[in-house]
Amino acid sequence: MANGAEQGRTGIRLVTAADRAALLDFLKAHWSAQHVFVRAPDLFDWQYAGEADGLNMILAQNGTAIHAVLGFIPMGRFDPDLGQADVMLSVWKAQPEAPPGIGLFLLKTLATKLKSRLMGAIGITEEVKPLYRALGFSLGDLHQAALFNPDAPQQRIAAGVPAAAFAGSPGSAGHWSLRRCTASEVVALAPVLDRLGRSGLPQKSAAYVTARFLQHPWYDYHCGLVCRDGEPDALCVWREVRAEGASILRIVDIIGDTGWLAAGKALLQPLLRETGADYIDLMQLGTPAEVLSAGGWLSPDTCPGLVLPNYFAPFERRTITISCAWKLREPTDLPLRLYRADSDQDRPNEVPLPRRQG
Repeated sequence: MANGAEQGRTGIRLVTAADRAALLDFLKAHWSAQHVFVRAPDLFDWQYAGEADGLNMILAQNGTAIHAVLGFIPMGRFDPDLGQADVMLSVWKAQPEAPPGIGLFLLKTLATKLKSRLMGAIGITEEVKPLYRALGFSLGDLHQAALFNPDAPQQRIAAGVPAAAFAGSPGSAGHWSLRRCTASEVVALAPVLDRLGRSGLPQKSAAYVTARFLQHPWYDYHCGLVCRDGEPDALCVWREVRAEGASILRIVDIIGDTGWLAAGKALLQPLLRETGADYIDLMQLGTPAEVLSAGGWLSPDTCPGLVLPNYFAPFERRTITISCAWKLREPTDLPLRLYRADSDQDRPNEVPLPRRQG
């Protein structure tokens, strides 16, 4: 692999740090000169940092000319103990003059090289769906839903919010409770969070949470420990997003079980009142719709006219569909749960990059 597998005269190999400048030139020429990776290469470096001097990318090259690139983010990017068992794909681009089928060949080569238990991608386009199908990937969409702050009936970010979103009692949380966690508490909870992180795919850990979220160079993330009858059952990770003179909370990951979302109103409306956010949203795959419905979550899928914006940098008041692909090497009893922060769906999109407040 280090010397390149060949398809015709085109070599396929993993990327080294020496390729960085050529890769950025490729993205500038064949993706966008305004892309944040091109304009802020430190974000590119952070996302694709690999072992030693490598980058977590694979490329197809003929001489010095790059034909195509495919980026990947192993869970081990943020906790080396997680290795490459679970991998999320990211940037995938071929130039127009590339040999036919080179993109598919890149994906096949990477899958053969890594032999990952789970390989997935979030934010795929219609154009590449046939390629994923050809390799036996399953396809689906992230499901988006939100809970609204009863103290903020005049929504400034969402649109088409029905009056029912602000009516009625949040009900009882029952066996569930939610409390905020500091970074030091996350470290202290490592044995518990490691256990919770092994309960689903992709597998994560306390070290993953710390490196991916609590030590993020640009975003401030917050964590809440969800307990059932006093026993930890999940860790919820969110961040605040601002637009139009208002803010929302965005759940980007959940480590552990998601049954507690059926008590969503009771657990999360106090957080909305405390922060003054208009609503809290969740984009995920793997939690049954009836669980969210029981918790009072509203979705554009079932609430005609409801608009939950996805893009905040720059802000666009529209709902979008985020499609996914995934493949398991072997059957497993572990549930698959995908969230916004998996792959590269929760990263800065504009320059200058945001600055952490915490």
